[in-house]
Amino acid sequence: MGVFSKISSGLTKSRDKFKASMYDLIGRGPDLSEDFWEDLEETLVLSDIGGAAAMDIVEKLRMEAKRRDLPDSYAVLDLLAEQIEGAFATGGADVLGEGAQVVLFVGINGTGKTTTVGKIAKEATDAGRAVILGSADTFRAAAIEQLQVWADRAGVEMVTRERGSDPASVCFETVERAEAEGCDLVLVDTAGRLHTSDDLMRELVKVVAVTRKRANVPVHTVLVIDATTGQNGMQQAREFDRALDLDALVVTKLDGTAKGGIALAISHELDLPIVKVGVGEGIDDLRDFDAHDFVRALIGDFEEEDLVEDGTRQEEVAAVAEVAAGDAVQGGADVRPAGVPDAVGEAAAAALPAETATEPAAESPAQSSADDASQKMSWAEFVEADDARKAAEPQKRHFWEKW
Repeated sequence: MGVFSKISSGLTKSRDKFKASMYDLIGRGPDLSEDFWEDLEETLVLSDIGGAAAMDIVEKLRMEAKRRDLPDSYAVLDLLAEQIEGAFATGGADVLGEGAQVVLFVGINGTGKTTTVGKIAKEATDAGRAVILGSADTFRAAAIEQLQVWADRAGVEMVTRERGSDPASVCFETVERAEAEGCDLVLVDTAGRLHTSDDLMRELVKVVAVTRKRANVPVHTVLVIDATTGQNGMQQAREFDRALDLDALVVTKLDGTAKGGIALAISHELDLPIVKVGVGEGIDDLRDFDAHDFVRALIGDFEEEDLVEDGTRQEEVAAVAEVAAGDAVQGGADVRPAGVPDAVGEAAAAALPAETATEPAAESPAQSSADDASQKMSWAEFVEADDARKAAEPQKRHFWEKW
C-alpha cells in the first residue's frame, strides 16, 4: 500500500464525517448566503480543523468568491481543497535538511517519538549522512533499549547513560561525541513530558537550553503529535511551543483512526511546518509531508451529482422527496421546496401519482371565486416570498457567539 493510500485509509472516518457535513450544507441550497458561510465555518471547526484555520479559510473563500463572481456554493466547493492546503504553515526545509544540525524530539509519552527518531536515522544513513542518536529518555522503562533496537537497524551509534541520569547531560555528551566522530546529524529522543506539569516542562526547557549552549550547529526542536488525539493535541502543542519555541511538527499514526484535521489546526495556529508524517510501523513508513496529498485524503473529492446520487445519501434523498411530495399533494404544482437541488425535486415528482404531478389540486368553491392575485404562488414567487420571510427574521448569530 502506497503512502497516500495509507493516509487516505487512516483518515476515512474524518473524511466521511466531513463529506457528510458538506453534502448536508450544500443540499440546503446553492445560494452564497450569510448562513452558508457561517455553516461552512462551523463544519470546518467540527472537523477538528480548528477555529483560527476555519475562520481564515472561510474568509479567503468569501473574498475569492466575490473576486471571481462565483455563482453558487458548488463553485465555492471547487476551491475548498486549495484553500485548506494553503492554510498549512510553510517552511521547515532546514529542519532535517542538508547541513549539520541537532534535532531534539519532544512530546508526551505514546506519540511515537522513539520510533520517529529511529526511522529518521535509517532514512538519513541511507542518504549517506553521518548520524548519531542520543537517548535522553532516561526515565521510561525500556526506553533506552527500544532506541537501541532502532539504532542497530539504522546502523548508527547511540549515546546513553544509566537509567535515572540527568537527560541534559546525555544531550551534552551526544553533541560532544558527534563533533569527535564528525557526525552531521544528531537526533535526540527526549523523555515524554506531560504538558500539564510545570516541573517536567521546566526540566525539558533545561535540556533544550543546555543543548543549544553546547552545540556549534543549529538546534531544532520538533514536536511529535499523535494524529488520533484530536483537540487534545492542540493543547499539547500550545504548551510545548510556549515553553520551547518549537520549530516544526511530526504527525504520527495517520494509518490508524486519525483525526487528521488537528494537523492543520496546529500547523496553522502556531505557524509550524509539518516535516514528516507517520503512516505505519515499518522502518520506511515515515515520509515527507505533502499538503496536497494530505488534503486529498482529508476531504476527498466532491462532485455535484454526488449530492443526490451518492449511495450513502439515498435515504436522505428519499426522505426529502417524501416531504416534498406531501407538500405538493396539499397544494402546489411545483414539488421542489426551496433550497433543495433539482434532482431531489425530480425525485419528489417521481414519487407522486401521475395525475398529481401534472395537474393542480381541485379548487374549492371559495378558491374558484377568488381573483388571480389570490391563486397559488408560482415557484419564483414562492422563493421570493421565502427570501422576504428570512430577511424579516432576526439575524442568525455568528457561530462563535453560541459558545
